[in-house]
Amino acid sequence: MNHMHMQARQQTMTKLVFIGDSLTQWYDWQRRFSDHEVSNLGISGETVEGLLARREHIRLQVHDPDFIFLMTGINDIANGQYHIFEPYHEIVRNFTTWYKKAQLVIQSILPVELEWIGSSVIDEANGRLERLAREFGADYLNVHRSFVDAAGKVKKGYLSDDGVHLNARGYEAWSHDVERYLRTRDAGKK
Repeated sequence: MNHMHMQARQQTMTKLVFIGDSLTQWYDWQRRFSDHEVSNLGISGETVEGLLARREHIRLQVHDPDFIFLMTGINDIANGQYHIFEPYHEIVRNFTTWYKKAQLVIQSILPVELEWIGSSVIDEANGRLERLAREFGADYLNVHRSFVDAAGKVKKGYLSDDGVHLNARGYEAWSHDVERYLRTRDAGKK
């Protein structure tokens, strides 16, 4: 591939940024979306407050993204912290202000199999995230529904043995939802 062709290709590559905790960090998004320029800014164990604290650092790292995929909150909920919406609101307000040309995509919190977390807690949180997305003109991507059956139970073989992290099948489901979302957005642009 000659140099001119490389430059042209780089200019047309869509820039995807994935922000979140270990669920985001532990997947090779660049390999999955090899025809895009991908930044994985996932940090294992991070809470919503942790993300709020590093948002200025993200601002210095990320320039002119096309899409920002955000998934955070499960570490707070697993620790019994349900007051995630004020810091989440602030994060979304900042990202939509700083990255006016980008499309922010708030992704649902995924289901877990932990005895002390009822599915209603996550369902309620996702309802609030969907409203938050609407408030700021962000998109809401409901990945949660790909992980549960008609009865709302977590599908077998999507989560690892710890009941929180994803295995290959879980990542396939999530990345498929992202891919489908990007396809519909691309179709909408043309």
